[in-house]
Amino acid sequence: MNKNRFLKRKILKEMKSRLHLPQAQKPLKTVTNGYEYYSRTSPYGMVYLRKKLGCEEEETLLHAGFLRSLNMSIRKVLLSPDHTIFAYNTEREGMEYGDLHLKYLDGRSEENEVLCDIFNFVWANNSTIYYTVPNDQLRPHKVYAHKLGTEQAQDILVYEEQDDTAFVDITSTKDMKYITINSNSLSSSEIRVIDASHVYNIAAKQGNNILPELTLIEPRRKGVEYYDAFYILTNTDGAKNFKLARAPDGRVSKQYWKDVVTVADNEKIEDVDVFKNHIVIYGRREGLPMILCYDLKTRQATPIDLPERFCVIQPGTNVDFDTDTFRFSLHSPFAHEATYDYEMSTRRLKPVRVQPIHRKSQYTCTRMYAPSHDGKEVPMTLIHRKDIKMNGKNPVLLRSYGAYGVSTDPDFRIEHFPLLERGWVIALAHVRGGSELGRKWYEDGKLMHKMNSFYDFISVAEHLIRSKVTSSNYISALGTSAGGLLVGAMMHMRPELFKALVLRVPFVDPLSAMLNPDLPLTQIEYPEWGNPSTNNNAYDLIEKYSPYENVRGNPLPAIYITAGLKDQRVAYWQPLKLVARLRHAFLGDKNEQNQNQVMLKIDLDRGHFGGGQEQEVRLDEAAEQVAFLISRVQTS
Repeated sequence: MNKNRFLKRKILKEMKSRLHLPQAQKPLKTVTNGYEYYSRTSPYGMVYLRKKLGCEEEETLLHAGFLRSLNMSIRKVLLSPDHTIFAYNTEREGMEYGDLHLKYLDGRSEENEVLCDIFNFVWANNSTIYYTVPNDQLRPHKVYAHKLGTEQAQDILVYEEQDDTAFVDITSTKDMKYITINSNSLSSSEIRVIDASHVYNIAAKQGNNILPELTLIEPRRKGVEYYDAFYILTNTDGAKNFKLARAPDGRVSKQYWKDVVTVADNEKIEDVDVFKNHIVIYGRREGLPMILCYDLKTRQATPIDLPERFCVIQPGTNVDFDTDTFRFSLHSPFAHEATYDYEMSTRRLKPVRVQPIHRKSQYTCTRMYAPSHDGKEVPMTLIHRKDIKMNGKNPVLLRSYGAYGVSTDPDFRIEHFPLLERGWVIALAHVRGGSELGRKWYEDGKLMHKMNSFYDFISVAEHLIRSKVTSSNYISALGTSAGGLLVGAMMHMRPELFKALVLRVPFVDPLSAMLNPDLPLTQIEYPEWGNPSTNNNAYDLIEKYSPYENVRGNPLPAIYITAGLKDQRVAYWQPLKLVARLRHAFLGDKNEQNQNQVMLKIDLDRGHFGGGQEQEVRLDEAAEQVAFLISRVQTS
């Protein structure tokens, strides 16, 4: 990459110019419990602040700058119900769990508490915290209760999940009355409910009434998922794309569930937020985002007109239950995050902070469909300048993920702009394995249907060529993690279709990983990939698409691969093994181009999500990858 140093510096400068805003943006504030809460970035890290309503004096809750030197970051922050304790969870790079710090804000004399090896936590009341801890396979499997002022060794084990394919999470209901213990696999759910007001007598460890009653909502059933405890998001009774049901207090089993909101076949519910008089439903219609506001009195659902058609929606921090306004953020391909408030009774959408759109009039975002091998129409989103000509010579970056039901969304990515300015087309392939078109779209791209993901990806590339958008001399592809498996498989399935491939922390040795149950997450992921240790068909199929198992010494596109030494999800040895096998395949090859086709970059300090918390590091990594793509694809 030495010869691309000048290009990399140029791209880095271009990206930074896009991040520069002409005016400093005021921080977004959350108003609750008599305070305004907000955060501010500084050259040294995030600063968490608050001030009393009507006052100008700021109170610093936490300045996270000290964590940088420790290679640590903030995982989660949460105030106690009475807002007198600031709890924050830290993690070391790559660990995905860490220490929970309890900082007293009311001047009490007690020392701040620290709990170790915490994955997630919630407040039950002002004196009790529930938290989860992971096992060696990075699976959260135990829930503990901690009473403030006691030692962690005294904490009470409330629940332990024995199913090795299920992971445990904890949440609290918005009215703070209940704690929910959610035990989920990739294909089933089980929820237990605890009264949040339960008092633990830590001193009487042998007492009969220490543990609270755990109310089971509904026993686990294969293929049936449900979320939340009283307003229940579930796919039961044939609701493939989920529906919202309600269970009354005290009668929470399925026989008492009543449907509240159902959706059409071309719609899907992804998340809900419950308020006193309304329910906000986040989902998709024909693969594009939608928000519905359901009135609990009129029992009518009103769609919200979104400012952008191609965008990504994220719920805001809506902590108040008794409110008429909720907040959400919107990301579009051409603009930084925008924030909106929606008044539910008047149906008014109010912009809170809208960032400038980068030359929006010069760009466009469109939808195309590619016929796959079995006749299914695979959607793709194209992002490009309006003035490009469909002459088969446009450079293309094809991106996708295609696993776990994760959608490939048209979000804002600063690294796209140096490519768009140079006439590139960014193509997002919504292949099976993602859930853009609903649950069935996901299920048709997992387990024994996994080959559909790869065939869909190939079909999108072929359609771009047939449509004169580009040609095989100008197509590149990029994939991360499981998306790296999807893109990496192109090396043996259709290498002639691509000029360059970027694989970021890629899952490229799935057979070895799934054969080893002691690795982090392997057992949890059997419902996604299958268990090759017990199923010969799963073994044969994984072997068929695994990039590592199919290195053949055939001509390859240029390949750039990254790995993180502290990655617990995709062990660094996976990309290293693949690179070693690829380079061995070309030993003695007289074609110098083949010998120099594979580049590997290992970050000694990064985990799976990479780049650390520093913007400069993330930009530098992105600039290097963009420079690689331009130098390999756009050579003239």
